[in-house]
Amino acid sequence: MPAYSQHSFSEKVALVTDGTNPVGRAVAMQLALLGCYVIVGFSELTEDEKNALEELRSLGTLANTVEIDITEATGAKKLIEEVEKLYGRLDLLINCLKFADDSPFESTNEKHFDRILEANFKSVFFVTQEALRLMKPRPNPKIVSVLSMCDSEETKNNIAFAAANQAVVGATRSLAVALPSKFRINAVAVSEKEKNQPDNDPLDPELFRAKKEIDEDDVARTIIYLLSKESIGINGQIVRVG
Repeated sequence: MPAYSQHSFSEKVALVTDGTNPVGRAVAMQLALLGCYVIVGFSELTEDEKNALEELRSLGTLANTVEIDITEATGAKKLIEEVEKLYGRLDLLINCLKFADDSPFESTNEKHFDRILEANFKSVFFVTQEALRLMKPRPNPKIVSVLSMCDSEETKNNIAFAAANQAVVGATRSLAVALPSKFRINAVAVSEKEKNQPDNDPLDPELFRAKKEIDEDDVARTIIYLLSKESIGINGQIVRVG
């Protein structure tokens, strides 16, 4: 992680919409360690996810968790109301999309389509909309959304999820233009490693080293950079990681 100054994140208020997402959890941990007040949203939990949230809670007063369903606009509104009750302000917003089970294009029904769009685009749209009233008074508000690359193995069997990702891309670029100039709005697109990729690269391995497989902490460090003052010149961009 870059050596940020002592006050880069100290006492800033950050909302991570899904702390059960591995990247969301890693971002929340790193922000808390940098001195942020972190609020983490979650809905239904597995046992592993419960343990992850307990790890966040172990940080003490720097981390708070809110159980809420943000797939509806009313849930998004309640989440921001909880942030307001806790701190009365919001500096940083990290939107985490939820990946869905494979659903081949020809067999995706309307109910499944709606569920994917609600969890991934609708949630981002309305949480961001509600968050603006707490972020606009702040001096340097920043928003980062976490996506999956739509040309990866992870999305080729889920066209609806790929469409939701692209909707967030469009919203990110449009908001970067529409919001006041002090805002910075970007997205991080995580490229999953291709499965069964043949090892027949003709490039000289002495000159071109194989790419390191990334993990959630690598992605989180990129997000932290986009949330820092060092990224002041970056706005409306989709940063690919992996």
